[in-house]
Amino acid sequence: MSVNRGSLHKHVLKTADRRSSVIVYWIARNVSWLFAHFYFRVQVLGRERLYTEGAAILAPVHRSNLDVPLISSYCRRRIRSMAKDSMFKGRFGLWLSTSIGAFPVRRGKLDRDALNSALEILRRKELLLVFPEGSRKSGPVVEKILDGCSYLATRSGAPVIPIGLAGTEEAMPPKAKFPRLSRIVIMVGEPVKASSACGVSDRSRAKEIRHDFSESLQTKLQALVDESRSIHAKDRKGWKLRHNQNRQTV
Repeated sequence: MSVNRGSLHKHVLKTADRRSSVIVYWIARNVSWLFAHFYFRVQVLGRERLYTEGAAILAPVHRSNLDVPLISSYCRRRIRSMAKDSMFKGRFGLWLSTSIGAFPVRRGKLDRDALNSALEILRRKELLLVFPEGSRKSGPVVEKILDGCSYLATRSGAPVIPIGLAGTEEAMPPKAKFPRLSRIVIMVGEPVKASSACGVSDRSRAKEIRHDFSESLQTKLQALVDESRSIHAKDRKGWKLRHNQNRQTV
Protein backbone atom coordinates (compact mmCIF):
# COMPACT_ATOMS: atom_id res chain seq x y z
CA MET A 1 0.00 0.00 0.00
CA SER A 2 1.61 3.21 -1.14
CA VAL A 3 0.15 5.60 1.43
CA ASN A 4 1.59 6.00 4.92
CA ARG A 5 -0.35 3.71 7.29
CA GLY A 6 -0.74 6.36 9.96
CA SER A 7 -2.20 8.75 7.38
CA LEU A 8 -4.43 5.99 6.04
CA HIS A 9 -5.93 5.33 9.46
CA LYS A 10 -6.52 9.04 10.07
CA HIS A 11 -8.23 9.26 6.68
CA VAL A 12 -10.41 6.23 7.44
CA LEU A 13 -11.49 7.55 10.85
CA LYS A 14 -12.28 10.98 9.41
CA THR A 15 -14.15 9.64 6.37
CA ALA A 16 -16.24 7.26 8.50
CA ASP A 17 -17.66 10.24 10.40
CA ARG A 18 -19.05 11.88 7.25
CA ARG A 19 -22.80 11.94 6.82
CA SER A 20 -22.53 10.17 3.46
CA SER A 21 -20.59 7.29 5.04
CA VAL A 22 -23.15 6.92 7.83
CA ILE A 23 -25.97 6.80 5.27
CA VAL A 24 -24.17 4.10 3.26
CA TYR A 25 -23.63 2.10 6.44
CA TRP A 26 -27.31 2.08 7.39
CA ILE A 27 -28.41 1.23 3.86
CA ALA A 28 -26.01 -1.75 3.86
CA ARG A 29 -27.11 -2.72 7.36
CA ASN A 30 -30.81 -2.71 6.42
CA VAL A 31 -30.19 -4.76 3.29
CA SER A 32 -28.29 -7.26 5.44
CA TRP A 33 -31.22 -7.40 7.84
CA LEU A 34 -33.60 -8.30 5.01
CA PHE A 35 -31.34 -11.19 4.01
CA ALA A 36 -30.90 -12.24 7.65
CA HIS A 37 -34.61 -12.18 8.43
CA PHE A 38 -36.19 -13.52 5.25
CA TYR A 39 -33.47 -15.56 3.54
CA PHE A 40 -31.59 -17.11 6.46
CA ARG A 41 -34.35 -16.84 9.09
CA VAL A 42 -31.68 -16.00 11.65
CA GLN A 43 -32.39 -16.84 15.26
CA VAL A 44 -30.70 -14.50 17.74
CA LEU A 45 -30.52 -15.53 21.39
CA GLY A 46 -29.42 -12.92 23.93
CA ARG A 47 -30.14 -10.14 21.45
CA GLU A 48 -30.81 -7.63 24.24
CA ARG A 49 -27.09 -7.78 25.10
CA LEU A 50 -26.34 -6.08 21.79
CA TYR A 51 -28.36 -3.06 22.94
CA THR A 52 -25.52 -1.89 25.16
CA GLU A 53 -24.63 1.77 25.57
CA GLY A 54 -21.16 3.25 25.52
CA ALA A 55 -17.98 1.53 24.42
CA ALA A 56 -18.07 -2.24 24.00
CA ILE A 57 -16.13 -4.89 22.11
CA LEU A 58 -18.13 -7.48 20.19
CA ALA A 59 -16.07 -10.67 20.03
CA PRO A 60 -17.58 -13.30 17.71
CA VAL A 61 -16.05 -16.45 16.29
CA HIS A 62 -15.19 -16.08 12.61
CA ARG A 63 -16.31 -18.77 10.17
CA SER A 64 -17.68 -16.85 7.18
CA ASN A 65 -17.75 -13.49 5.40
CA LEU A 66 -21.39 -13.35 6.55
CA ASP A 67 -20.45 -12.97 10.21
CA VAL A 68 -20.03 -9.18 10.31
CA PRO A 69 -23.09 -8.18 8.23
CA LEU A 70 -25.36 -10.63 10.08
CA ILE A 71 -24.29 -9.42 13.52
CA SER A 72 -24.56 -5.80 12.36
CA SER A 73 -28.13 -6.51 11.23
CA TYR A 74 -29.26 -6.94 14.81
CA CYS A 75 -27.43 -3.98 16.36
CA ARG A 76 -29.20 -0.66 16.74
CA ARG A 77 -25.88 1.17 16.74
CA ARG A 78 -23.21 1.39 14.07
CA ILE A 79 -20.46 -1.20 14.41
CA ARG A 80 -16.82 -0.47 13.60
CA SER A 81 -14.71 -3.48 12.66
CA MET A 82 -11.18 -4.45 11.73
CA ALA A 83 -10.85 -5.71 8.15
CA LYS A 84 -7.97 -7.13 6.15
CA ASP A 85 -5.80 -4.69 4.22
CA SER A 86 -6.85 -6.00 0.81
CA MET A 87 -10.36 -4.59 1.26
CA PHE A 88 -8.93 -1.06 1.12
CA LYS A 89 -7.18 -1.31 -2.25
CA GLY A 90 -8.17 1.29 -4.84
CA ARG A 91 -10.41 4.31 -4.38
CA PHE A 92 -13.65 2.32 -4.50
CA GLY A 93 -12.43 -0.32 -2.08
CA LEU A 94 -11.21 2.35 0.32
CA TRP A 95 -14.49 4.29 0.11
CA LEU A 96 -16.77 1.27 0.47
CA SER A 97 -14.83 -0.40 3.29
CA THR A 98 -14.64 2.87 5.21
CA SER A 99 -18.34 3.60 4.67
CA ILE A 100 -19.42 0.25 6.10
CA GLY A 101 -17.48 0.98 9.28
CA ALA A 102 -14.28 -0.97 8.67
CA PHE A 103 -10.66 0.04 9.20
CA PRO A 104 -7.56 -1.83 7.98
CA VAL A 105 -5.43 -4.30 9.90
CA ARG A 106 -2.39 -6.26 8.79
CA ARG A 107 -2.98 -9.94 9.45
CA GLY A 108 -0.37 -12.12 11.10
CA LYS A 109 1.68 -9.33 12.67
CA LEU A 110 1.44 -6.64 15.33
CA ASP A 111 -0.31 -3.63 13.78
CA ARG A 112 -0.01 -0.71 16.18
CA ASP A 113 -1.85 1.65 13.82
CA ALA A 114 -4.86 -0.65 13.84
CA LEU A 115 -4.72 -1.01 17.63
CA ASN A 116 -4.50 2.77 18.06
CA SER A 117 -7.49 3.26 15.75
CA ALA A 118 -9.42 0.65 17.73
CA LEU A 119 -8.62 2.39 21.03
CA GLU A 120 -9.70 5.73 19.54
CA ILE A 121 -13.03 4.19 18.49
CA LEU A 122 -13.55 2.86 22.01
CA ARG A 123 -12.64 6.27 23.48
CA ARG A 124 -15.46 7.65 21.33
CA LYS A 125 -17.74 5.13 23.10
CA GLU A 126 -18.54 3.29 19.88
CA LEU A 127 -19.12 -0.42 19.25
CA LEU A 128 -16.03 -2.25 18.02
CA LEU A 129 -16.11 -5.72 16.48
CA VAL A 130 -12.93 -7.80 16.79
CA PHE A 131 -12.48 -11.46 15.86
CA PRO A 132 -10.54 -12.91 18.84
CA GLU A 133 -9.25 -15.82 16.73
CA GLY A 134 -7.88 -13.41 14.14
CA SER A 135 -8.48 -14.61 10.60
CA ARG A 136 -11.36 -16.84 9.51
CA LYS A 137 -11.23 -20.39 10.88
CA SER A 138 -13.21 -23.56 10.17
CA GLY A 139 -15.09 -26.06 12.29
CA PRO A 140 -16.71 -26.12 15.74
CA VAL A 141 -13.56 -25.72 17.85
CA VAL A 142 -12.65 -22.21 18.99
CA GLU A 143 -8.94 -21.85 18.30
CA LYS A 144 -6.35 -19.97 20.35
CA ILE A 145 -7.36 -16.41 21.16
CA LEU A 146 -4.87 -13.80 19.98
CA ASP A 147 -3.78 -10.99 22.27
CA GLY A 148 -5.41 -8.19 20.23
CA CYS A 149 -8.86 -8.44 21.80
CA SER A 150 -7.44 -8.85 25.31
CA TYR A 151 -5.08 -5.91 24.77
CA LEU A 152 -7.96 -3.64 23.79
CA ALA A 153 -10.12 -4.84 26.70
CA THR A 154 -7.40 -4.37 29.32
CA ARG A 155 -6.34 -0.98 27.94
CA SER A 156 -9.78 0.54 27.37
CA GLY A 157 -11.82 -1.02 30.16
CA ALA A 158 -14.61 -1.70 27.66
CA PRO A 159 -16.70 -4.83 28.26
CA VAL A 160 -16.30 -7.71 25.83
CA ILE A 161 -19.44 -9.39 24.48
CA PRO A 162 -18.65 -12.93 23.24
CA ILE A 163 -20.76 -14.20 20.34
CA GLY A 164 -21.14 -17.75 19.05
CA LEU A 165 -22.51 -18.52 15.59
CA ALA A 166 -23.75 -21.65 13.86
CA GLY A 167 -24.63 -22.08 10.21
CA THR A 168 -22.65 -19.25 8.65
CA GLU A 169 -19.85 -21.51 7.44
CA GLU A 170 -22.38 -23.81 5.77
CA ALA A 171 -24.24 -20.83 4.31
CA MET A 172 -21.15 -19.26 2.76
CA PRO A 173 -17.98 -21.36 2.86
CA PRO A 174 -14.66 -20.06 1.51
CA LYS A 175 -14.65 -19.24 -2.23
CA ALA A 176 -18.47 -19.30 -2.41
CA LYS A 177 -19.76 -16.45 -4.61
CA PHE A 178 -23.29 -16.34 -3.21
CA PRO A 179 -24.69 -17.49 0.14
CA ARG A 180 -26.64 -20.73 0.29
CA LEU A 181 -30.04 -21.00 1.92
CA SER A 182 -29.34 -22.11 5.48
CA ARG A 183 -30.66 -21.55 8.97
CA ILE A 184 -28.31 -19.50 11.17
CA VAL A 185 -28.15 -19.18 14.96
CA ILE A 186 -26.43 -16.30 16.75
CA MET A 187 -25.80 -16.71 20.48
CA VAL A 188 -24.86 -13.50 22.33
CA GLY A 189 -23.17 -14.07 25.68
CA GLU A 190 -23.00 -12.01 28.85
CA PRO A 191 -20.60 -9.03 28.73
CA VAL A 192 -17.31 -9.66 30.55
CA LYS A 193 -14.71 -7.16 31.74
CA ALA A 194 -10.99 -7.74 31.85
CA SER A 195 -8.72 -6.63 34.66
CA SER A 196 -7.04 -3.39 33.73
CA ALA A 197 -3.42 -3.59 32.60
CA CYS A 198 -3.06 0.19 32.59
CA GLY A 199 -0.51 1.35 35.11
CA VAL A 200 1.01 -2.13 35.38
CA SER A 201 4.74 -1.44 35.03
CA ASP A 202 5.73 -5.11 35.05
CA ARG A 203 5.42 -6.25 31.43
CA SER A 204 5.28 -9.92 32.36
CA ARG A 205 2.39 -9.19 34.75
CA ALA A 206 0.50 -7.22 32.05
CA LYS A 207 1.08 -10.09 29.62
CA GLU A 208 -0.22 -12.54 32.23
CA ILE A 209 -3.39 -10.49 32.68
CA ARG A 210 -4.03 -10.52 28.92
CA HIS A 211 -3.26 -14.23 28.67
CA ASP A 212 -5.66 -15.12 31.49
CA PHE A 213 -8.43 -13.08 29.91
CA SER A 214 -7.82 -14.69 26.51
CA GLU A 215 -8.13 -18.16 28.00
CA SER A 216 -11.33 -17.21 29.82
CA LEU A 217 -12.78 -15.70 26.63
CA GLN A 218 -11.92 -18.82 24.65
CA THR A 219 -13.84 -20.96 27.17
CA LYS A 220 -16.88 -18.68 27.02
CA LEU A 221 -16.83 -18.60 23.21
CA GLN A 222 -16.60 -22.38 23.00
CA ALA A 223 -19.64 -22.76 25.25
CA LEU A 224 -21.61 -20.32 23.07
CA VAL A 225 -20.56 -22.09 19.86
CA ASP A 226 -21.53 -25.49 21.30
CA GLU A 227 -24.94 -24.18 22.37
CA SER A 228 -25.62 -22.41 19.08
CA ARG A 229 -24.63 -25.53 17.11
CA SER A 230 -26.91 -27.68 19.25
CA ILE A 231 -29.88 -25.39 18.57
CA HIS A 232 -28.94 -25.22 14.89
CA ALA A 233 -28.84 -29.02 14.63
CA LYS A 234 -32.29 -29.35 16.25
CA ASP A 235 -33.71 -26.72 13.89
CA ARG A 236 -32.31 -28.54 10.84
CA LYS A 237 -33.64 -31.87 12.06
CA GLY A 238 -37.10 -30.36 12.64
CA TRP A 239 -37.05 -28.68 9.22
CA LYS A 240 -36.14 -31.94 7.45
CA LEU A 241 -38.88 -33.81 9.35
CA ARG A 242 -41.52 -31.24 8.36
CA HIS A 243 -40.22 -31.21 4.77
CA ASN A 244 -40.51 -35.01 4.50
CA GLN A 245 -43.99 -34.96 6.00
CA ASN A 246 -45.10 -32.34 3.49
CA ARG A 247 -43.70 -34.41 0.61
CA GLN A 248 -45.60 -37.47 1.81
CA THR A 249 -48.90 -35.60 1.93
CA VAL A 250 -48.55 -34.19 -1.59
